Amino acid sequence: MKLTIRSLALSALVLSAVFAALYFARPSNRLDIAFPEPGAGKPASQTASDVVGLAPPVLVATAGSDRITISWAPVVGAASYEIWGRQGDDPWVRLDDGSLTHNVTSLTHSGLTSGDTYTYTGRAAPAAGELSDWAGEIEATVSHIPTLSAAASAGRIELSWTSVAGAGSYQLIMWTDGLKDWERIGDPITGATTSYIHTGLTELNTYHYRVRAVIDEEEGEYSDSVSEIPVRPAAPTLTAAADTGQIELNWTAITDAESYRLITWTDGQTAWVRIGDPLSSTTTSYTHTGLVAGRTYYYRVSAVIHGIEGAWTESVSGIPAAPPAPVLTASASIGQVDLSWTAVTGAGGHILIVWTDAQNAWVRIGDPLAGDTTSYTHTGLSAGQTYYYRVAAVVDGTEGVWSNSPSVVPGATFMPGLVANASAHRIDLSWSEVTGADGYQLIVWTPGQTGWERVGGDLSAGTKSHAHTDLTAGNTYYYRVRAVIDGVEGPWSEEVDAVP
Repeated sequence: MKLTIRSLALSALVLSAVFAALYFARPSNRLDIAFPEPGAGKPASQTASDVVGLAPPVLVATAGSDRITISWAPVVGAASYEIWGRQGDDPWVRLDDGSLTHNVTSLTHSGLTSGDTYTYTGRAAPAAGELSDWAGEIEATVSHIPTLSAAASAGRIELSWTSVAGAGSYQLIMWTDGLKDWERIGDPITGATTSYIHTGLTELNTYHYRVRAVIDEEEGEYSDSVSEIPVRPAAPTLTAAADTGQIELNWTAITDAESYRLITWTDGQTAWVRIGDPLSSTTTSYTHTGLVAGRTYYYRVSAVIHGIEGAWTESVSGIPAAPPAPVLTASASIGQVDLSWTAVTGAGGHILIVWTDAQNAWVRIGDPLAGDTTSYTHTGLSAGQTYYYRVAAVVDGTEGVWSNSPSVVPGATFMPGLVANASAHRIDLSWSEVTGADGYQLIVWTPGQTGWERVGGDLSAGTKSHAHTDLTAGNTYYYRVRAVIDGVEGPWSEEVDAVP
């Protein structure tokens, strides 16, 4: 009988030892015990006096390529949660930092190696009192499938994925409307590369992507598809302010703009025209010069990002003003007219025109007339002829309003006195000197000629005579002479005649 009792007692001890070994392999549910630092060992065992309070959380593990996400449903009465994990037979390690409050129901265990398997458990804690029992252990293996993400911007989509341990390379595929099948892009993508920028894309078109790892030349499974839609750069806000002969344009800056495009249109154009090129990313203003006063000009601007032309602004317009008219005065002298006019602020030049009864249109004279020029002498004019003048200022390439139109009549030069003396086959001509003369012109006519003809060529200022030889005896010859002063031809002298 003693032997039997002793055997029963021994059996009870063995069973107790087995039970304790199985029980204490799990983390303790005691609230007041001290746990080791992560990686230092497993939790202490609980005592027989522990009281079970809250229900334990029900854990779910979702594996990624370098992480495992543990999630659970909220536990009624829980103020916080603890999540513990280990790999294989390694000691249990607490994964949370105490920040898993009652409204937090997931934790991501990151920085893991693909292919490794991890075990997880956890428990709920009330605001005061005993912790719950440990949750049922769950296992998850880090996936060999990368986790892919995409972010769209102007004309491009930036792709990134989680790295896969041991990957020698990655294969990235894309599909969009119009393609018959998925297409490879970005080749070659080495194992160290986990991002790719897909550029030159069409705005508002949806692009789909998948990626997979290649390990030891074996192609893994493709990731889930992600999709994005490239956007168009936003339109700046454009303003226009008209000034004399020009319009000043300003627009708001667009983030990441590489450049801007500015276009204009006005009556007489068949299409919008680019102006101001090149406009850099830092340029947000432009002055359009050389415009026609009183004409309406329209403008639009767009930003360019990653080579994609953005939305155009609403059209703005401006009407440039004309430079004001100068006040013109004219005074005549012998063979010339002296002109002067008032200055116009900002003038880069002037346009001076003249008209006489002998002309059928106004004629430009004096070109070029600089912006600081306010006078001009019109020489070589005919005595007794009426001349009309007008002047306009040019500011930033724009012609201003025409001035008043004064009229003047230049005076005549002095008339020489001519004398003719005939001899055998010749006539000797002489005339009186004219003060200031640059030279003289002598003409002759005799019956049988169709008109007066020049003789003697250009006669210098010091010449006061000329011998007309080889003449026909008995023939009557008629002569006239005039002086030239400052390039102005004076009136002809009285006619004289002689018979050799």
